[in-house]
Amino acid sequence: MDGTARIQTRLLPYLAGICLVTSCVCTASAQGLSAKAVVEKDEVFVGEPFVLQIQVEGDESPGKPDVSGITGFDVQDLGGQQNSSQSISIINGRMNKVVHRGYIFNYRLTPKKSGTLTVPSIQVVAKGRTLRTNPLQITANEPVEMEDFKFRLDLSKTKCYVGEPITLQGAFYFSKEIQSAAFNVPSLDKDVFHIYEPDTPRDPNKKYYRLPLNNGEIIGTLDRGHLNGKSYAVLRFAKALIPKQPGTLDFSSSSAACQALVGYRQRERRRSFFDDNFFDGFFGGRKGIYKKYVVPSNSISLDVLPVPTDGQPPGYSGLVGVYRIVAIAKPTDVSVGDPITLTIRVSGPPYLDHVELPPLDQQPAFAENFKIPKEMAPGKVEDGAKVFTQTIRATHPGVTEIPAIKLPYFDADRGQYAIAKSEPIPLTVRKTRVITARDAEGRELPAAAKCELVAWTKGIAHNYEDLNVLRDQRTGPSMWLQSPVWIAILGLPPIGYIILFAVASVTRRRAADPEGIRARRAYRQLIHALNHAQHGQREELHAAVLEAVRQYLAGRLRLPAGAVTFADAKSALAERGVDAETITSLGKLFKECEAGRYGGMSSADPDDVITHTRDLGKKLERKLR
Repeated sequence: MDGTARIQTRLLPYLAGICLVTSCVCTASAQGLSAKAVVEKDEVFVGEPFVLQIQVEGDESPGKPDVSGITGFDVQDLGGQQNSSQSISIINGRMNKVVHRGYIFNYRLTPKKSGTLTVPSIQVVAKGRTLRTNPLQITANEPVEMEDFKFRLDLSKTKCYVGEPITLQGAFYFSKEIQSAAFNVPSLDKDVFHIYEPDTPRDPNKKYYRLPLNNGEIIGTLDRGHLNGKSYAVLRFAKALIPKQPGTLDFSSSSAACQALVGYRQRERRRSFFDDNFFDGFFGGRKGIYKKYVVPSNSISLDVLPVPTDGQPPGYSGLVGVYRIVAIAKPTDVSVGDPITLTIRVSGPPYLDHVELPPLDQQPAFAENFKIPKEMAPGKVEDGAKVFTQTIRATHPGVTEIPAIKLPYFDADRGQYAIAKSEPIPLTVRKTRVITARDAEGRELPAAAKCELVAWTKGIAHNYEDLNVLRDQRTGPSMWLQSPVWIAILGLPPIGYIILFAVASVTRRRAADPEGIRARRAYRQLIHALNHAQHGQREELHAAVLEAVRQYLAGRLRLPAGAVTFADAKSALAERGVDAETITSLGKLFKECEAGRYGGMSSADPDDVITHTRDLGKKLERKLR
């Protein structure tokens, strides 16, 4: 064998290795830029909200879409989230890595009129390119009131002033058995009100429910009532509103939606608790058939008047109603410059969160005699009053009282301005005296004694001793190692450095992957939330379980911390390799918890709900690690 052949023979293993490595090179599939619009349903009722998604492919941080061209709908921005993923497959020794980059924008659309409405093509800028979505057609049907379902709204006043609290009450009358109910009052989404939930005492004889209202929830009660001579079951709710601007506000586009029982069909087999319908157990083995109904509200409107400008007192901050103010000061016997704490209680209308106290330094009697910080602690509502605290300091000894605090307001019933005043508080202010060392010591200092210099006749050698009386106090490293104090002094710096280095390393690792920390804690937090729900109120169990599962999925799947839906989680779980059976079980859990949460009844043992959710959580945790 010649030299060339020997060289070729020796190179064969290396060439084979190079070929093997080459066959394992990762390839990433190319992903183009695109944008499309999708809706959860294309046939709705006027006043019934639905979700519009703008899905951008190929860019994780596109520009915000221009939705100004959408007409015929109320549009509410629900935010967005990244929609990225990656998968790796190995076929015949070749590894292929597919990376998907994307972003989803979510909007809540509510039709304002009936007919065929168009969501036009929407412009999105991604990686410097202008993309356009596909247009969509939406059929909006007019809600129709019917004998079995009626929705009524009522205002405590139909005419009020800006800043005057009023109450909106809703009542949904129904004579058929319903599975769920939801309400839509578009006027509440406009930035024209301060909105509060009335603080009413809970009646143990009533049943309370969490009811969907627009994009949130409200607490409602269920009782019996009559309308037009007919008896109904009635779901009632209330909202306290404080108008922020004048004008006429129309509530006539409001609506109520429900899933009502219209019949039964015989079930072919016995289903478990977590099968298709949460309520089957009530109907003797028959499966309920439900139909969606949407009914409009009655037509009401609110006229909001501006407060008059004539006669408006200085310092008026927009308060409407009848107010009272009380002030307490401690201490009241002080020296010039000593701090005095003022506690001010403002009471009046039932909703005081928006009440602000006029600055004291703008009231002349305070500005002339007291030093007042610019900052004031925010007030706190307690026991039917809003409480403020403020520190003031008297500036001279001639101050004899803390003057009355003035709070201007507009009395809507009388149609005129008034001023609430606190009572003046007597005050004793002494001069400030310079504190000397004699004051601090508390006694007279003795007079300085005279000393005469006297010559010492015995000389300096009289006090001489030999060197034997001196002690050997040499210092050095050998002496330091024999002293516990020196050992501690020498050892603390390196030990402290090691501790600081370890803490900094851990902190950097956590900062580098905060989502990883959230994912690792998700299961522990799920179990904790389920334990809490198990020992909580039974009527709120489904809501608590649903929220616990949503938080777990958001953490484990690294989704945005918001209201995760089953649709959000389904695709992410499938990409992570979770089997279809587990995903289906999760979907049923979502569906039945939502039904139990809004329907208000369940035939299952609540402990079974907790047990099933724990088992499902364990199964998901094993598959997602």
